[in-house]
Amino acid sequence: MDTSTRAAKIPSLPQQTEINWDNLDMTKLYVVGAGMFSCVTVALYPVSVIKTRMQVASGEAMRRNALATFKNILKVDGVPGLYRGFGTVITGAIPARIIFLTALEKTKATSLKLVEPLQLSESMEAALANGLGGLTASLCSQAVFVPIDVVSQKLMVQGYSGHVRYKGGIDVVQKIMKSDGPRGLYRGFGLSVMTYAPSSAVWWASYGFSQRMIWSALGHLNDKEDAPSQLKIVGVQATGGMIAGAVTSCVSTPLDTIKTRLQVNQNKPKASEVVRRLIAEDGWKGFYRGLGPRQAKGVNFGPVWFMTNFATIKLSVQNVRGPSKTFPKHETRHISDHKNVARCAKFSPDGKYFATGSGDTSIKFFEVSKIKQTMLGDSKEGSGRPVVRTFYDHVQPINDLDFHPISPILISGAKDNTIKFFDFSKTAARKAFRVIQDTHNVRSVCFHPCGDYILAGTDHPVAHLYDVNTFTCFLSANPQDSSAAINQVRYSGTGSMYVTASKDGSLRIWDGVSAECIRPIIGAHGSVEATSAIFTKDERYILSSGKDSCIKLWEVGTGRLVKQYPGGVNTQFRCQAAFNETEEFVLSTDEQNNEVVIWDALTSERVARLPSGHTGAPRWLEHSPVEPVFVTCGNDRSVRFWK
Repeated sequence: MDTSTRAAKIPSLPQQTEINWDNLDMTKLYVVGAGMFSCVTVALYPVSVIKTRMQVASGEAMRRNALATFKNILKVDGVPGLYRGFGTVITGAIPARIIFLTALEKTKATSLKLVEPLQLSESMEAALANGLGGLTASLCSQAVFVPIDVVSQKLMVQGYSGHVRYKGGIDVVQKIMKSDGPRGLYRGFGLSVMTYAPSSAVWWASYGFSQRMIWSALGHLNDKEDAPSQLKIVGVQATGGMIAGAVTSCVSTPLDTIKTRLQVNQNKPKASEVVRRLIAEDGWKGFYRGLGPRQAKGVNFGPVWFMTNFATIKLSVQNVRGPSKTFPKHETRHISDHKNVARCAKFSPDGKYFATGSGDTSIKFFEVSKIKQTMLGDSKEGSGRPVVRTFYDHVQPINDLDFHPISPILISGAKDNTIKFFDFSKTAARKAFRVIQDTHNVRSVCFHPCGDYILAGTDHPVAHLYDVNTFTCFLSANPQDSSAAINQVRYSGTGSMYVTASKDGSLRIWDGVSAECIRPIIGAHGSVEATSAIFTKDERYILSSGKDSCIKLWEVGTGRLVKQYPGGVNTQFRCQAAFNETEEFVLSTDEQNNEVVIWDALTSERVARLPSGHTGAPRWLEHSPVEPVFVTCGNDRSVRFWK
């Protein structure tokens, strides 16, 4: 546990400026994308033809610039000459684009995790992750793209500077197969990989780096509240694309020139022979033939590609903001009263029991099945005895509770600086059988999923980790420059991480083994207290609440704010935000209006406001992990059960 803390630096833009691959409808993406990118190819294809002709030119044609080459094509072949090989390119570009996009998005997400330990700047991390994504995507797509490139470029230059004429793409393939076999379709494959893989890496790295720099210059990179408009997002992406295109064309044109000559030359020269001939014909500047058209294409491709990509993504995003789900109708029943404020509640992992803690220092233990019996038929409110037993062993108010994941043990943390263990399998037990004496007010407690450790959030800024068997206390070596007390601490489902919500408004995600802080989210709730934080079951997100009356969903991998759930007022008490058992809904309380508020977790739309039934403000809500029931605790000392 004596480890140094590393702070992650993944950027956290306030609005989703990069696409979450999991939110896309793949069928729409590929179908719509095919149509959109076909339109882009139509617009930019003539530039590719001009560039290719300039690269293979010989004799008098070598002296023609891009404009002269363009005029010559129109003079000799007319407008159709600008689209030679277009059908072949379109046929192959669609599967190549599908492979490229899939590999790109999947690799980028993985790359972000790989570069995290390097502790680089945000812009450099983005550059590396995007570069690795572009490199991998290009390598994967070359298997489809190179044969198409060979055929299309032979069609582009047919009849020009002595090159053979063809009847169409099929004729080209037949002649290549007859003379060289399948290997002929992959002529220049190595050079293509050497050209396009680094080129793609440079393009995406330049784009990622420049985009982060632009966002930083605009003041949006770390501003979680001031979300940029969609127009600004597209503008920044397009500008980044233009910069990337300009940089990439300068770097990759020499290799592209060599590759093109290899693929269209009937004499099957070696790359070294092509290099020597280029130098002999035109010196070193021969390697940059077609740079003008290539750069024009690269610079214009950036904004065109991103506007097209943006439109494609918008049409392909799954309907997450469609009709919200309807929250099932719940019946509520007052089940018990404490002698002071009911401050907290917790369900057992199997959902069979729950307990509530109070300012009167007592803990009430309930059996869910008995409560359900009292709510059947014509049972009067409050009838029956749902309370199994009451534990009395603290001398200060109870702050938090938790159940052991396996054994019949309930623990409590209280203002008397103790954590106490209660065995609820023994019917006569009223007192704790074990006690951990801390040095601070114990605000929150949480069992590790294995049950061998307990995390305690206290008035100390670092969570205290206790070995259940030895009571040894461990502390992380670095508190991440925080001096604020911890309101809540919660493990993820596997115990690989835990999260702390602090009184300074920040959240911090910690490695569950090394206790290193892997992602601080400073000012997650501004300068007011963050009161709760829990992981989703898949450990990809954290749901938090605070005294800023905001409930927020954060992405664990990036620290990015994903969603907000507005509409509940909480400024005084330690309000809790919870998921229902299926994580389809988010529940919390509204202390000002004395209500329970429910949102659709996916759309963030408020779907219900339910009168709490408490005569004072509700201050804690706890949902069962296994079924549609929950508990609310109030300032009126009462406990209410909902099903």
